[in-house]
Amino acid sequence: MSEKGHKKKQKKSLGQNFLVDGNIIKKVIELSEIGDNDVVYEVGSGNGVLTNELCKTSKFVYSFEIDSYFYLYCKKKLSFSNLRLLNMDAFDNAVNVDFDVFFSSLPYYESRNAFSWLCQRSFKKGIVLLQREFVDKLLSSPGNKNYRAVSIMTQYRFSIKLLLDVPSHSFAPKPKVDSVLIEIVPKNPPLPKKTIDDIQFLFSFRKKNVSFLLKYFDKLEKNCDGYVDFDQIKDKKVGHLSVEQIYQLSLMLNKRNSDQ
Repeated sequence: MSEKGHKKKQKKSLGQNFLVDGNIIKKVIELSEIGDNDVVYEVGSGNGVLTNELCKTSKFVYSFEIDSYFYLYCKKKLSFSNLRLLNMDAFDNAVNVDFDVFFSSLPYYESRNAFSWLCQRSFKKGIVLLQREFVDKLLSSPGNKNYRAVSIMTQYRFSIKLLLDVPSHSFAPKPKVDSVLIEIVPKNPPLPKKTIDDIQFLFSFRKKNVSFLLKYFDKLEKNCDGYVDFDQIKDKKVGHLSVEQIYQLSLMLNKRNSDQ
């Protein structure tokens, strides 16, 4: 396929934008600090540029590409003994692969689902290139308009470090917004799917006071000892609670459901 035809195909494929700036690609790999003992779980092989570099630095790479065109493109282009290309959804729960490093340049529409999945998995660290708007949500603090359920679960599960600002002109096709490379390192054990669901459910009441939640759940404060200090938070809106307070409320909700 001609270069022109290849670029046209890029634009039609699942909203993918590929890094084309050689200096940025080099910087991303350097900042990732992936070693020769690391097994990498790459989501989105794309045009194989980053996959190619990952294979040179890591022990093994599992690279997932759901787009059949780019999967076949990488099968022809890449030849490494430490690479396994998979034409499937990397976030399918049926996938059972142990890995050390999660690596991906995630499109915006996939980001929330990806972080919900990551919060449930055990691994050493993640290197993720995200649209700046989504990173703002991940780092948002209580009461901020960008504070979301994904902010809470991610901040509870991981330490988040900003590594590199990546301007839009570093990609092709050029997106409308800039991106940010981040590193996530686990600081708490993986979250059960039920806890994640409970956090999302609780945050659907973000504009309500905690006292409303108590009535809604038909739960008396005296039966919630050991979870949160309700005298301190009962008049606060859910969207103004800290990450730890929301997490403790999710445990309370889970206990209530299990007691019924």
